[in-house]
Amino acid sequence: MLTELHAATNRNRANQLSRTWLWLVALALSCAAGLHAAPLSLHYHLILTRPTTHLIDVEIDVSDVNSPTLDFVMPAWAPGRYAIYNFAKNVQQFEAVGAQGQSLPWSNTDKETWRIDTANAGGAVTVRYRVYADDLTGSFSQFDPTDANVNGAGVFMYLAGHKPDPVALTIQPPASWASGLKIIDGFSDSTTQAVFQAPNYDRLIDTPIEICQDCTVSRFVDHGKTFRVAIHIYGGLPETNRAWTASLVQGLHRIVHSEMSMMPTPEFQEYTFIYHITPFVSLGDGMEHLNSTEIMVRGVPSDAILSEALELGAHEFFHVWNVKRLRPVGLGPFDYTHEVYTRSLWFVEGVTDYYAFLNLYRAGIWSQQQLLDRLAGEIRQLRQEPGRKMMSAERSSFDAWFYDRAPQMQQTNFANSTISYYNKGALLGMLLDLEIRERTDGKRSLDDVLQAMYRKFYGAPAATYYLPGKGYRESDILQTINEVSGSDFTSFFDKYVRGVAPLPYAPVLAAAGLELSVSTAPNTPPSLGALTRLAENGYEVMAVRPGGPADRAGLSVGDILVDVDGLSLIPMGLNTRLRMYPAGSKAPFMVQRYDHRTIVWVTFGPPTPNVYRITVNPMATPQQLQIWEGWLATPKTPAMQSNG
Repeated sequence: MLTELHAATNRNRANQLSRTWLWLVALALSCAAGLHAAPLSLHYHLILTRPTTHLIDVEIDVSDVNSPTLDFVMPAWAPGRYAIYNFAKNVQQFEAVGAQGQSLPWSNTDKETWRIDTANAGGAVTVRYRVYADDLTGSFSQFDPTDANVNGAGVFMYLAGHKPDPVALTIQPPASWASGLKIIDGFSDSTTQAVFQAPNYDRLIDTPIEICQDCTVSRFVDHGKTFRVAIHIYGGLPETNRAWTASLVQGLHRIVHSEMSMMPTPEFQEYTFIYHITPFVSLGDGMEHLNSTEIMVRGVPSDAILSEALELGAHEFFHVWNVKRLRPVGLGPFDYTHEVYTRSLWFVEGVTDYYAFLNLYRAGIWSQQQLLDRLAGEIRQLRQEPGRKMMSAERSSFDAWFYDRAPQMQQTNFANSTISYYNKGALLGMLLDLEIRERTDGKRSLDDVLQAMYRKFYGAPAATYYLPGKGYRESDILQTINEVSGSDFTSFFDKYVRGVAPLPYAPVLAAAGLELSVSTAPNTPPSLGALTRLAENGYEVMAVRPGGPADRAGLSVGDILVDVDGLSLIPMGLNTRLRMYPAGSKAPFMVQRYDHRTIVWVTFGPPTPNVYRITVNPMATPQQLQIWEGWLATPKTPAMQSNG
């Protein structure tokens, strides 16, 4: 503990000495970017007092003020989640005072901007406000008696025109949490440090903060970098989950080693995984950051939860390269006031999913068959989406702002008209990887494309104050693939990335000596052609598949299927009842529609194929086996060393 405190003190001194340098760099880059406002001294204070209120107090001190007004802005969205959340809705009790503590007049110029009249400020302004925080996700914040989890975009306002300025942050935890208190974030390797510096606002809010008493923290070193794994298990004592925690840390070490071995070594010295294992969230979540990630897994420690935690870890850690540093235009620095569109989320998220799967295998956590089964499952998922015939991967990326966990206040037809850019992007990653290998006789792969793009764009001179490098455009992905492969993939992109042609699984898999088989499991019920969910008195129709049995029969979204052939659906379940009927047979459903009931006759379709398998062709040629072996070379397991 003493050693850690001394280290934190030394880091603070170093940070103070470097502050002037950061100020000058920010000034130079601001001028280069056409931002003429001279940097100001900005100090944020995060004050946590009463956990039961869920209210976080924020103070922002601004020195050297010489403008007639200052605009403070609360972001409308958080990078990594493409949805407008309007974080300003949870701001309350805003006030501003001058150098002598005098109140300063202010007004809202719009829903997210507070304009302060600084004519009588005396050269300094302090802003104070509260934020209500009671959501544990990768986008929102939560302050309750168990911990404080802070995601900056929904908590910290920025000073308009001064996002490039260096900032300081002081954290004041609840006094009652002194015993066993840990402050965990990507600013520092310490768990006791409470004062930090960030080079700009974007970096400030890109660093989630976990403040808790009962978190466990483990460390390991890989490729010369230190990695921390902070785990907060809600309602569970750390000592009772020691073996589970050790398995998670060991698995993460394997994943980190595999992904670090594939990609250029990033510039950070420390990286932090923050895990929340809890049954008290409705959905799991994960969010990437420059040198940390925050992951929520719904449940309690078990083998299944461990598997989910590792898969999320593999995905989020690969974002160190793909999106956080190698990034599309517009995704850093960010405009937080409105949507920032990109057609590349299939590459940013979907290809990251593909590499999460591949590195779980390369790390020795998944077997070859587990990897193939997961990819086959992705094929099954896409083939069961009617939207695949009308929405391309690029369109799904562009339209993310409609449905990436965005609140829906009106009914939509998304179930029939959209696809997931995660799902199709992962499949495009697999197909591009194998196609590049086939066209180059195994000499090049999608790995080479990612590495080349990273060097080309993140390795370029800094275009803004935010980070080294510059953003890429959608056309740059195709151009780099063509350069790396020495082949033209324009037709592939036109058909499968920009277009909606069925993906070419058979020929691409065959080039690697693989086969896709599709069948129907025994006892699969005939197709109704509708998505349903259990309701109080039957099954509610959530979506009607275009052209399917329910559509032809005239069933509608919102209908309640009460019984079939006079037999209630509640005790036995819909699928159990449907198994009584062969494909092509006709049955009467009692349907409740609004306040009346009617009979609707449905002619059932054939069962939907639901068994997808990718297997090795026993007759594969030597050339096919060469591609197969290059793709799935035997993984090498690193020696594991960690400490708590």
